[in-house]
Amino acid sequence: MDAVNEALKKCRDICAMYGGEINKNDSEELYNIFRSEALNVGYFLGCSDGKVSDAEIMTINVVFSILVDADMLKDSYGTDIIGEDSIIRNVPKSLEIIARGEKDANMGSKCYLVSTREVLDTFILIANLIINCDGGRLQYPVMLLQHFTNMCTGFIEQLEENDELIMHDPGNVRGAYKTGSTGSESVNIEPVKDINEILNEIDSLIGLHSVKKEVHDMVNLMMVQRFRQTRGLKCTDISRHMVFIGNPGTGKTTIAREMAQAYHSIGILKSGHLIETDRSGLVAGYMGQTAQKVHDVVESALDGVLFIDEAYTLVSEHEGDYGQEAIDTLLKLMEDNRDRLVVIVAGYPEQMERFINSNPGLKSRFNKYVHFEDYSDEELMQIFLTYCREQDYLINESLYPCILERISQLRYYEGEHFGNARSVRNFFEQVISNQANRIVSRMAGAGADRAIMEITQSDL
Repeated sequence: MDAVNEALKKCRDICAMYGGEINKNDSEELYNIFRSEALNVGYFLGCSDGKVSDAEIMTINVVFSILVDADMLKDSYGTDIIGEDSIIRNVPKSLEIIARGEKDANMGSKCYLVSTREVLDTFILIANLIINCDGGRLQYPVMLLQHFTNMCTGFIEQLEENDELIMHDPGNVRGAYKTGSTGSESVNIEPVKDINEILNEIDSLIGLHSVKKEVHDMVNLMMVQRFRQTRGLKCTDISRHMVFIGNPGTGKTTIAREMAQAYHSIGILKSGHLIETDRSGLVAGYMGQTAQKVHDVVESALDGVLFIDEAYTLVSEHEGDYGQEAIDTLLKLMEDNRDRLVVIVAGYPEQMERFINSNPGLKSRFNKYVHFEDYSDEELMQIFLTYCREQDYLINESLYPCILERISQLRYYEGEHFGNARSVRNFFEQVISNQANRIVSRMAGAGADRAIMEITQSDL
């Protein structure tokens, strides 16, 4: 396993180097695609003898730091091992993007694609580990792996010799090189992020200490339940829906997005996407239209998380309001799609308590509460400084007391309308506007580069 871990680490670095073609703002996206494709190759080879064994599933879980079973793998990748769309018959898209990126780095000239071959070696290493774990090498999996290796090697060699670099659309997530074909075909794969990576992202957020513990506890519980399920043990029916209680700007949407990724990573949901909505996205102004709006929103959220902000606004005592129709429709769809949908409702503390207690159906389905405390002034200052770093602004430590004072004033003057991180974001935008007004007349002079980056006390 040490060799596999070292190879995966090297592939992560290579993917970060060439991942700009997928998403310039996300260096991990290409690596996640590579992981998903490597898992796909290993799974197909594992089940090519008729059934993926427990030992093969365990090896997959250990290699990729996930928790899946045969049914989850089948749902994610299917069983068509040698069909036209099978990854065994296509160069993995991650390998193609890396190869073309490395070729491009060599100005399209003849070259030896070192990084690309290292990534292919990792595909082969993982595949061999999986097909060997049952104690013997069966002929058919070995033959398929040899075909896959020859196909990928042929693609690399062709690109190494070819002086012309023909870029393919990096949005196609499955490779474009096939045996006997150079056509392109698009098949979507949802990259699976490592659960430890997701939890590290959550832990790196400023503040939210009690929330982080709640998330860890929830993930640990779900992982153990999934593991018991793979062993044929009884599992407690635990509601996955949650209530996020807190004031605006306390990180509720951010945590909801991370929870969607976490549920995907541990196999609770087939997708890690988040659909955000509120009353306006669910309630219509005429009879019969509300149910259809709710159906449409839920349909878009299936296999992911539906996040309803200010959910308490669905409850109204006004005659002719269709908020109750939205709630009733939502509850039915939650029951009909209980294995494909997680709903997170969010809002102010007092209002959310009244919302949940307004309907027995809501109270029975939403029994997991996560409380988001207001940020302290010191935490809000760290958030402000993070905005500065991310946007390439410089600020001297001597100004920290001034920043704390301004944040305290914001909290006082905005009162119950104070938006925590949201208010600090508005403050940051006002500060850089003040800075722009101060320096605009001397942007071309000496020291202009530092001037456009530095924030002074007058800007605050």
